[in-house]
Amino acid sequence: MDDNSFTDRIKFVASQIWIFLKTPLFLKNCGGIVATLLGILLLSAWFLKCYTNHGDSLQVQDYVGMDFREALKAAESKSFSVVVTDSIFEADKNPNIVLVQNPVAYARVKQNRTLYFTITKNVADLVMLPDITDGNDDYNQYQKKLSQLGIKLKILERRFDEKLQENTILEIIYNGENVTEKLPQGVKASKGSTIEAIVSEKGGSAIDMPNLMCKKYDAAKFIINTFNLSVGTVVKDATVTNELEAYVWKQNPPFQQGATIRIGEQIDIYLTQKKPAACENENEN
Repeated sequence: MDDNSFTDRIKFVASQIWIFLKTPLFLKNCGGIVATLLGILLLSAWFLKCYTNHGDSLQVQDYVGMDFREALKAAESKSFSVVVTDSIFEADKNPNIVLVQNPVAYARVKQNRTLYFTITKNVADLVMLPDITDGNDDYNQYQKKLSQLGIKLKILERRFDEKLQENTILEIIYNGENVTEKLPQGVKASKGSTIEAIVSEKGGSAIDMPNLMCKKYDAAKFIINTFNLSVGTVVKDATVTNELEAYVWKQNPPFQQGATIRIGEQIDIYLTQKKPAACENENEN
């Protein structure tokens, strides 16, 4: 076959292919394929955006301190779902109050995100009271153990005993019942409750009443512990948001020059968040 004949065959094949590419059937099928691929790409992009909420986010509200039902309603209004992961008893808070949230307040998250709450519960956990035998009858040490369990201890009565060390626990009272002899077998008390103790004294145990007025709560606690006293009831007014930074505006028993108090006794503290006007010239620390 000569070169001219081969070239003619190539041109003929090329012309036939070109004629086929211009046929309505080919163009229709080709257009259908392009349209299908384009549709798949658009559908994929739409699905991806719907699945990930691409470019859309919401700011999480601060739910801490809110009643759980109100927090749930507010969260659901923004497309969030809510799961309670834990509940904790706190004696100074009403039940069903949000204590902790995750994600934290003001974080930006996707729509339909699940929020996780820790709330207060209305029934206190029960804990086992420590025994006072085998050297565990010192009031201050026993008070520290109860504090770690979430229980308060206060002195109900003092009885003179020359043989025992000062502030040795003689009896433990819970809910008006003397449970001293039951402690070795196990006595459970509610977290947040107050246990009363009858302790020994030798006389001469009175000390000067500390002045807690205008002190920050953290400093007031330090003074009380230094004087071998204990913190009683802590009353916070509606302004208190940071307990340790709040100021003492009242104490009970009140401070008076020359007044005394027995070692181990409690002092009730009343707190307000801002420094009272009467304390402007006082040393807050």
